[in-house]
Amino acid sequence: MGTLFIALAALAFAWVSSAQVAAQAGGQPGDPMRIVILVDNSQTSFHALPAIRRGLQQLVNGLPPNHELMLVTTGGHMSIRVPPTRDYLDIQEAIGEINQVPSGGNAMIGSVQEIYDRFLRTAERRYPMIVVVSSDAYDTSQRVNDKTANELLAGVRKTGVLVNAIRLTSTAPSLIRDLTLEMIKRTGGAYESALTVTALPAKMKTMAGHIGQQYKTVSPDRVPKEEFRRSPPPR
Repeated sequence: MGTLFIALAALAFAWVSSAQVAAQAGGQPGDPMRIVILVDNSQTSFHALPAIRRGLQQLVNGLPPNHELMLVTTGGHMSIRVPPTRDYLDIQEAIGEINQVPSGGNAMIGSVQEIYDRFLRTAERRYPMIVVVSSDAYDTSQRVNDKTANELLAGVRKTGVLVNAIRLTSTAPSLIRDLTLEMIKRTGGAYESALTVTALPAKMKTMAGHIGQQYKTVSPDRVPKEEFRRSPPPR
């Protein structure tokens, strides 16, 4: 993917300002965010999965209410666990069911491409957002090449999709890391990294705070209207 690496090295975009983030085309003040959470459950993340599940629960618990969430896993291949919903409990229940894919790598880049094209690129009356939760595992996506990767980089910026990420870092070369950081840079998203598995839940809780502030930037005086939400069962 030489063209992609050339693009990442040659295009030194500045971080997008809050005013630029506010120019997202899909939403108007008071409209909800559509937040797609993409989770690496590949073999590489096996030892991190309990902490990832705990962290995802904290992420969802910390998000502002009445937005639209979607849960996707990327181990082996993309799997839509929960389609867009404003029922946060549906997401919480699905988080508890995420298990490791014993064979196959992390199809993160291809999953981001497909989710962007199907659920975010033309979203109406929504503020589109991607939250990547991933290790630096080797990407095994199919049909990913220089052209499609660069189209993704250009597309998320042009259409106002905000990209955030929480990563379990390593020192090994990683296309997932390089592409994720470039998407964050071009869209003005937030980034949290963890050197250890035990740090992941706190990082995800912090990310929920970032997302709340990002929404206040685009909709400072209005919040989404409340819709039906199930309450957790009594303990």
